[in-house]
Amino acid sequence: MKSVSLFVLLALSVLSPLRVSAAEVEDYRQIYKDLTARHAQSVVTVKFVMSVNSSGKEERIEDRTQALLVGANGLLLVPDRAVSMDFGAFMPSGGGQGAAPVAKSSDFRVRLPGSDDWLPADLVTRDSQLGLAWLRLRQPPAGLSFVNLSDGIRAEPGMVFFSLLRTSDEWGGVPVFRPGFVMGETRTPKTVLLVDGVPGMAFSADGHPMGYVDIDFGRLMRSSRNGGSGLGLDVADTAMQMTPIDKVASATAQAAKLPVVASGK
Repeated sequence: MKSVSLFVLLALSVLSPLRVSAAEVEDYRQIYKDLTARHAQSVVTVKFVMSVNSSGKEERIEDRTQALLVGANGLLLVPDRAVSMDFGAFMPSGGGQGAAPVAKSSDFRVRLPGSDDWLPADLVTRDSQLGLAWLRLRQPPAGLSFVNLSDGIRAEPGMVFFSLLRTSDEWGGVPVFRPGFVMGETRTPKTVLLVDGVPGMAFSADGHPMGYVDIDFGRLMRSSRNGGSGLGLDVADTAMQMTPIDKVASATAQAAKLPVVASGK
């Protein structure tokens, strides 16, 4: 598992957003104020327990991820890798003995902004092709803020977007704001936008959702293998992927109709 962790850290460092000098960027203060006022209450933290099975041995690890409230009934959008992950994508092809570790998550708990309580949530469904999964709060409080994904706009190469994240307790659980950039678009092996940014929902400057950004670790590892020695990554491949908002909204509408997979009660 150490080699997997090292690769993940290296991938994150390679894909960190482009640094530019203060003289080269716009003043985003008003955009920050508007976006946080409109959507920060919908950005929440999810804790979960990940069970990693390898060679018949199980290890339980507590982890956390960012989540976005996307329904008044407590429906939450999370990256699929927080729910299930097959570490076979990280392993050298043809090497090693035994099956690759597989991780499955459970015991989901959500903390809403301004609260000290961790509320239980359950898995609704997941879409491994889109890299998304949906949870639902068991007892959602009234008046939840959420992002209406049907109010999205189409992202295109050359557009700037903005991401809202929530820090850990060490930094007070406050919202933080990161700009990103749509660098290109591909239809191989599926239609996604190639972006420079951070994982999570991407918003336009006026607050419309544009798509969901995440890291395809499997693609990164395949690129490494195909490149021979070293990482083997072409500069053009050092991109995160954004699933267009129409696909995210359609899948979320279907998830909203489903019961949870398994409730803790």
